[in-house]
Amino acid sequence: MTLIYGLLVGIIMGALIQRVGASNPRMILASLRLENLTIIKFMATTIAVAAIVTYVLNLGMPMHLDVKPFYVLGVAVGGLIFGAGFAISGYCPGTCVVGIGEGRKDGWVTLAGGIVGATVFTVVYRLLEPVLVKPMNYGRITWADVFGVSPVVVAIVMGALFLAAVKVMPTIRSKS
Repeated sequence: MTLIYGLLVGIIMGALIQRVGASNPRMILASLRLENLTIIKFMATTIAVAAIVTYVLNLGMPMHLDVKPFYVLGVAVGGLIFGAGFAISGYCPGTCVVGIGEGRKDGWVTLAGGIVGATVFTVVYRLLEPVLVKPMNYGRITWADVFGVSPVVVAIVMGALFLAAVKVMPTIRSKS
């Protein structure tokens, strides 16, 4: 049954990504340039709703939520590589799959690049671990740990802040 829920959420998410234009590289680049914030507002809303729903549901039906360790150097380097690929291709992993579904051939190139990148990372991980993972590794830390509160409280506060930001943020940046 879990796979069915995952499939349904994936279909809904893909449809929403397509609907807001997040599978269009030009729209993504306009977001990265802060010219059109539609995709940023969509993602902030998605994160807020998903966080709140997940943690509230977790109160009644506990789930296995795997927190990954926070290692600063690895996250920074990975973020730079991901960001460069995002800016060059105009896609992120989810949007390239939706773009492929729309018939965009460049989505295939991005998907292939992501697979190659993940494979290379897997092969060289043992070499990178002492340099990027071990230094400045803070372990499996969460905002709930930092503030000493329940994860559902953090999810609700974070979700409310994201939704408030979406409400006050303009969609199209005014030309001044």
